[in-house]
Amino acid sequence: MAENLAVLILAAGKGTRMKSNLVKVLHPLMGQPLLAHVLNSARYLDPAITVVVVGHQAERVKETVKGDDLVFVLQEKQLGTGHAVASARPALADFQGTVLILSGDVPLLSPQTMLDFLSAHRQSRTPLSVLTVELPQPGAYGRVVRDDQGYLLRIVEARDATPEELAVCEINTGIYAVDSNLLFEAVAGLRADNDQKEYYLTDVVDLARGRGLLAAAILSPEPEEVLGINDRAELAQAEAVLRSRTNYAWMRAGVTMIDPDAVYIETTVKLAPDVTIWPHTLLLGRTSVETGTVIGPNCQIINAVIRTRARIEHGSFIDGAEIPEDAVVGPLAVVGRK
Repeated sequence: MAENLAVLILAAGKGTRMKSNLVKVLHPLMGQPLLAHVLNSARYLDPAITVVVVGHQAERVKETVKGDDLVFVLQEKQLGTGHAVASARPALADFQGTVLILSGDVPLLSPQTMLDFLSAHRQSRTPLSVLTVELPQPGAYGRVVRDDQGYLLRIVEARDATPEELAVCEINTGIYAVDSNLLFEAVAGLRADNDQKEYYLTDVVDLARGRGLLAAAILSPEPEEVLGINDRAELAQAEAVLRSRTNYAWMRAGVTMIDPDAVYIETTVKLAPDVTIWPHTLLLGRTSVETGTVIGPNCQIINAVIRTRARIEHGSFIDGAEIPEDAVVGPLAVVGRK
């Protein structure tokens, strides 16, 4: 366990631009809620404590992603990211070390990128680091302003930025590594003197620099990993990235896909080496497929167990069934649901 590391995940927002009755962090992505992907990656770090700040539909969120390793805190009013962090202070009162702050709607961030960021943070010897990326069209993201030595001087929200600052292509990802003592001292001093009347976590940089402390902007080479989900279009973009990442990982593990762009495999599925998957096949839920199996084309399999060397032929649908070793199913079979 990393005794000097805490993970703090901000997941209280409603997600108004999703235009949904479901809170944003519970929208599904490749078989799991957005927040579950963040938690899965964070668990690789084996932190001493993981705190999740919840707000909208708090009980539903807690029930969906519950785990013995999680501590939930309630942000009753959503007054900005700085206010969300302040809500977590009681849960981290006994912790001393680095707090890694993540967003519950940034599901593609890999454990390796987190580890690289934390390593660079330690090497910077600063009490505060921010993960940044460069985007050709930074849009509404907060801009990163560096000083003459390359240290982070401030982060400016796009809506508050000058034309010169808007021309900057390096943006804030919303991912921070902060010394716990500095973090909670700083958020206690935040002010809501901006257009949104919210407490910005980005202002912690100004407070740190005002005390004569340095802050690091650590540039990541993986901009697609920090894609935040704000609406259905961005959810579809993340789905495309994660689908490709998942399929190519399975192929490197020994699975054959005749056309990987035409195969959909949720992240909860398990596949053995020497499985062959033909185009237009969907593998969903807790499906498990054993070695030597051939599936497709045009098949859909949900929460099923497919034993060794089975053949699932053209157009077959299987839901919740176990297909025995060497069985042939289909074509155009329906198994397990009528």
